[in-house]
Amino acid sequence: MSFSLILKLQNLNSYNKLDNSKRILSKPVQVEVLNGCGLAGAADKVTNFLRNKKFDVVQMGNYRTFDIDESIVIDRKGNIKIAEDIADSLGINRHNVIQQVNKNYLLDVSVVVGKDYKQLIR
Repeated sequence: MSFSLILKLQNLNSYNKLDNSKRILSKPVQVEVLNGCGLAGAADKVTNFLRNKKFDVVQMGNYRTFDIDESIVIDRKGNIKIAEDIADSLGINRHNVIQQVNKNYLLDVSVVVGKDYKQLIR
């Protein structure tokens, strides 16, 4: 009987892993783009670029400061792979991908556009 219970638990864990990976792959990645360089239109250009790559940019705005030299990508949900994919799409070095996980945050990823934004969109 305990062997049967162990098998059921293993199957349940396998199902949850499969279910989680399907949800990650099937739901659109929600992104916010924040202007961290202060140059007018920088966030708009990055937003258009990401939308053309089929990312769901749901919010744009200004970052808390305008002195960001290199653009950064922030993982908000604990899936660093998605943040790395966005960084790769933009040409942002993976050293500039960080995690600030907050399960209450409604977005998957934040992109903070730095003064290097012209190098990102080619």
